[in-house]
Amino acid sequence: MGKLIEKLHQVGQGSGGGFGFAGRAAASPRKPRPAAVLITLNSADTAGAEAAAKVGVDGVLIAGWTPGADIGQLKSALVASGTLWGVEYAGGPARDGVLPAAVAEGAAFVVIGPSAPAAVLFDEVEQLDLVVTIETPKDDLSLLLVRAENLLPAQAALVSLTRDASSLGKLTVTEFARQRWVFETLRFPALVMLKEAPQADAVRTLVRLGIDGLIIAGTGAKPETLAKQVQALGEMLEALPAQKSQRGSVAIGGFMTGSGESAPGPGRPGRPAPEPDEE
Repeated sequence: MGKLIEKLHQVGQGSGGGFGFAGRAAASPRKPRPAAVLITLNSADTAGAEAAAKVGVDGVLIAGWTPGADIGQLKSALVASGTLWGVEYAGGPARDGVLPAAVAEGAAFVVIGPSAPAAVLFDEVEQLDLVVTIETPKDDLSLLLVRAENLLPAQAALVSLTRDASSLGKLTVTEFARQRWVFETLRFPALVMLKEAPQADAVRTLVRLGIDGLIIAGTGAKPETLAKQVQALGEMLEALPAQKSQRGSVAIGGFMTGSGESAPGPGRPGRPAPEPDEE
């Protein structure tokens, strides 16, 4: 289990630190939450990293990273605060050794863009969680074929939402069911990127969809603004119950067995299995 998956698991159980007022982040136990809070930063956002770390952000994703990029100052700030961090590799010309380069930098996870060469996924590295980017299906056929994403050699998925945060709380029953199908089909823990600070109804909807982590797009944001967003989102999540999964594991192909249960196979790491019924 890599550090990102371990963090997602810890969030659901509760841990030291928190998002509360006046230094509570350093003093009081954190309540269990149904999802983790992460942010994106660019290599120059050292102040933003420090501000977010003080209010208990769960992780930082360095956007626009390529092997050899200078991230020294930002990395030093993250290491000093003990904050989990990873890098985003969007792709471009095929390059060898992308994952080993991320490991050498000290990254705990790598988000692989949908246009990146597939060969990047095949480097064998230990203690590095791979996060594949999955675009939300736009038609019924693509919705059914999303289960093919389970064949990727990854540990988590970043699902691109078709709606902005302000409209998530207004999903119709049909729209909610289609979105929920995507998350239920995946065998991975699922993350989503938020381009704007969500309201409470949007956060509740995302939790019900089955997300495991929310990523705030923080590149270019003022440190104090970013800290407020991280703290507010954390407190919204603390107010919601950390629910146990109500379904079985999804098989590699995503195929379901009879009676609405999944065929035996690897489940989504970081999700506690349902407790057996008492006889």
